[in-house]
Amino acid sequence: MGTMVEKFKILAVDDNPINLKLLSSALINSDYEIYTASSGQQALELANSVLPDLILLDVMMPDMDGYEVCKKLQENKNTQYIPVIFLSARNEAVDKAKGLALGAVDYLTKPFNPLEINARVRTHLTSRRAVIRLMRENQKLQNELEKIKAEGTNSEKEKKTIDYLRKIDGYIFHVKEEQYELFSMAKNDRQPITRTAIPVSHSPKMLVLLHYNGFNKDYQTLIVKQLVQKFLEGYLLSIGDVGEINATVLTQLFLTLLEKFSPDFYQVPFTFGLSVLNFEKQKIYFLGLHQREPLVIFKNGKSTPLSGKKIDVNSELRNFITAIETDMEHDTWIAWYQNDSKPVEIERLRTVLMDALEKSEFNLQQFVLLLDQQIKPAEQDVCFSVIEIKP
Repeated sequence: MGTMVEKFKILAVDDNPINLKLLSSALINSDYEIYTASSGQQALELANSVLPDLILLDVMMPDMDGYEVCKKLQENKNTQYIPVIFLSARNEAVDKAKGLALGAVDYLTKPFNPLEINARVRTHLTSRRAVIRLMRENQKLQNELEKIKAEGTNSEKEKKTIDYLRKIDGYIFHVKEEQYELFSMAKNDRQPITRTAIPVSHSPKMLVLLHYNGFNKDYQTLIVKQLVQKFLEGYLLSIGDVGEINATVLTQLFLTLLEKFSPDFYQVPFTFGLSVLNFEKQKIYFLGLHQREPLVIFKNGKSTPLSGKKIDVNSELRNFITAIETDMEHDTWIAWYQNDSKPVEIERLRTVLMDALEKSEFNLQQFVLLLDQQIKPAEQDVCFSVIEIKP
């Protein structure tokens, strides 16, 4: 993935053509690609087709005002995460509050000050640069998935797509921070790898691990895995502050994943889980659909499934969801193991892990090497992950 973002796409919406010209002139910049709309309906159509990185939206427009446009943008899964800056001649606190309550990121009053508009726009786009890059990568992957569906299984284009996926796909991860160390590995006897655990976000303060279990070993399943991964990376970047990551935020994220990546929509069967270690809050969260909670291993050799306060998940699939919040215990190991479409029985998990653990004498790297030797590639992917939470 490149480090540079192409031109930022900005959609300016105002029913007054003079205001549109002023906005376009104010935003003359080699980094910007400007689109304009003179009505709410035109704005919705352009937003859905162009997918701008930022929308400047006039509040007072005939037929459909800016507030209604903003609501409709958020109801569309393609446009719901596009940031909106409201523009209005009214400078009342109640109007600003209404705009911000609807999800706008900023509120500017007319007449326009070109310097202020440029500064605000630049601030919002710069702060979202990484998210925008991930969203564009996400869109590329979605386009590749549609191509594979449309072109069958033997086209030259699909072969190029598969080569691209092999280059960007990872199956061995090692993350080392002062407070923890992670090893994650997937093994198989043939490509593609569709069962793995991926650190989608990691820092000294937090680790977020995605457990993806695709039932089929095909490239459609792999692309959906990439889509889920990129969406999570962008979502977590948009939150920014680790202190805001809690059970409520994670539950909403989990439900959003269930909605956006429904197997019925993509026609790709898979299950997934999220493991979140928040070192700032000293909390561990686990949410999994048809996924077993990890095993907590203590230095005295004892082990127990992760347990704690049950998180209420308001979903019709709640009977198939495991959701736990618990306090973090230091000087412990947390381990996951997956080798089938069904959750691994806890005794099987212990059998697989504990022998290597004892032989390694609680040396994490040695443990991973032993486990790698013990686990043989199979028809279906075998995946294991281990986190050492340091004293």
